[in-house]
Amino acid sequence: MRFGTVAPTFPPISEVSKTAKRLEEKGYSSLWFADHLMGWYPHDLWKETVFAMKYPSCHMFYDAFCAICYASTSTERINLGTGVTEVFRRHPAVLLQQAVTADHATNGRFILGIGAGEAENTVPYGIEFKNHVSRLEEALELMKIMLETDYGETINFEGRFYRFRNAVFDLKPIRKVPIWIGAHGDRMLKLTAKYGDGWLPTTIPPEEYARKAEKLDQYAGDKTIEKALFVSLVIDESEKGVENILRQPIMKVHALLLPSEYYRQLGYEHPLGKFYGLLDYIPTNYNKEEILSLVEKIPDEVVRLAYVAGTLEEVIQKFDEYARAGVEHFVIWNLTYFGDVTKLKTSYQLIDELMTHFKS
Repeated sequence: MRFGTVAPTFPPISEVSKTAKRLEEKGYSSLWFADHLMGWYPHDLWKETVFAMKYPSCHMFYDAFCAICYASTSTERINLGTGVTEVFRRHPAVLLQQAVTADHATNGRFILGIGAGEAENTVPYGIEFKNHVSRLEEALELMKIMLETDYGETINFEGRFYRFRNAVFDLKPIRKVPIWIGAHGDRMLKLTAKYGDGWLPTTIPPEEYARKAEKLDQYAGDKTIEKALFVSLVIDESEKGVENILRQPIMKVHALLLPSEYYRQLGYEHPLGKFYGLLDYIPTNYNKEEILSLVEKIPDEVVRLAYVAGTLEEVIQKFDEYARAGVEHFVIWNLTYFGDVTKLKTSYQLIDELMTHFKS
């Protein structure tokens, strides 16, 4: 079992390299950099949190590829990946150029994490956000073609979204750049089987993960794909502490981002009606009062779906369930202290114990 985690992507830049070095020393296998222009919370909700004293906005993201190249200077072994990018903000040729540059900067430790995209990083900036999966599929095929051409060989491509006329792409990677795809739906699983080297969905229940993993194996045939899970984690010394953290409005925002189908499965209606999660959500469309009104309507049972949450013993049990479902690589995003900043130190100590348990 391998463990990854998320990288700091806010200023100061010195934190990126220092944290990457420390996490490598702790034994993490991978470090993932959010590729965002916008965070998850309305600004007037964020500015009232204790975090605003250090970070005046939750929307101040470094460019993921630049941050990865910077982190590579202080590390030697840990894999560094985008968690995850998409093909709306970058043309496939530019995206591939950045990916191969990161591959060289990391000496072959870069992972291209990619998905279908999110409304918050496109729509507010005037970028058309349609045909998510079809566009990704065409971009992956085009990048495959670019990597397979010989030096000086011209590329001609006529697609639905992209067209090449006598183009070249001669920047070759040190190794084959692994592509990990953030797939949930059936079409995305098929793309993962065809183009992917890894599968990196966000937090879903173990039984759902097992069903999707079985489908992925069927689609992939003899091809080996590393199965990972991006875990939104809440961990505390007591169940009472966990419950208190999950009741905080800022924590419930993450449950608001769940698609409406998750609510329906438990017999509830999503506060926003028919809703596709991050495909629809744009935090700047809401003020603090609107968000607070929405999250008040979210049942505790649904909030639990957005996280892997519990005491150390409970989280170990849940990770065992995920491992039986097929997870080989856990990418941990520790959100515990977002709900209670006094839990910052203890939550990371518990995560250290969690990793020690599975590595012993």
